[in-house]
Amino acid sequence: MRYLILGGGPAGIAAAKTLRKARPDDEIAIATEEAEAPYLRPLLPDLILGDADAEALLDPQGKDLEEKRIRRFRGRAATRLHAEDKKVEFADGAAERYDLLLIATGGKPEVPPALKKDLPMIRTFDSWKDSLAIKELAQRPGAAVVYGPGFLAIEACRALRNAKREVTWIQPDLPRIGYPIAGELEASILDDVRNRGARIQDGDDIVEVRGKDAGSCVILTRRGLEIPCSLLVVATERIPSVAFLAGSGVAVGTGIRVDEFLRTSVPDVYAAGDCAEFQDKAKGALRINFGWRSAVRQGQLAGENMAGGKKRFSGNEEDYFWALFGSPLLDRVKK
Repeated sequence: MRYLILGGGPAGIAAAKTLRKARPDDEIAIATEEAEAPYLRPLLPDLILGDADAEALLDPQGKDLEEKRIRRFRGRAATRLHAEDKKVEFADGAAERYDLLLIATGGKPEVPPALKKDLPMIRTFDSWKDSLAIKELAQRPGAAVVYGPGFLAIEACRALRNAKREVTWIQPDLPRIGYPIAGELEASILDDVRNRGARIQDGDDIVEVRGKDAGSCVILTRRGLEIPCSLLVVATERIPSVAFLAGSGVAVGTGIRVDEFLRTSVPDVYAAGDCAEFQDKAKGALRINFGWRSAVRQGQLAGENMAGGKKRFSGNEEDYFWALFGSPLLDRVKK
């Protein structure tokens, strides 16, 4: 039996290690788009700050994959799934076959058209590589602007303010997917960001970015503000990475539609983590449970079910809201 996992994040690794326990003699392979060793994405702000080095960012889950005979193909982005042939094609021209497949590709930030410009000071806050670039730019003089609606933007503001940068946070409308931060928790977090000296443009948006010189630009907002800066951090929502599934037969909404066992609409194909979309039975709505803890739990459950288990996953908001956005978030922002 050959198990193929697309994605080397928390869900993919948790699934691989769970499968290895259940299937000690079967072949397990992970194909991941990133070139780095598995790392802890929540610690990327600490990398920008200089509070964490490369060693501290390594994900303990991923340190013994080779020892457990779990193969890992780096730098492989999936481009097409041939479900009828049980084969996945990759951007580098390679192809991998499987008996059972787990899609754990996570998501990528959605960048608005106004910010899709080839300017060196515009940086997306997403990966290890992105964070190193932001860290370098944060050492240069000039103001910084953070753009985004939620958690990632909060973390970017925290990192840049602690790096002594003048920061304006342009906070557009609430996230379209995932969990909005609201009520008393939102008020506490916004007060803390303001107390750090960040300026918050709540409900505003960026309509244009004009390059000024080699190291700076001017941002024009919907409310008519002109904000000069030398760094623009795009910390927008992460949208599930599912484009490669077009024509595969796998049902996709915002994310990959899965049932309570994490099975997709195609036999022998499962999905877990930030790319999986569940039915919230309590509210009768579809939702995506973003977050590291949720991804690990989903990966473990997917691994068990791929090995023959029948464990159900709850996608209800009340089961995960405080695990993702409760006091741990507030404590982290106030560090």
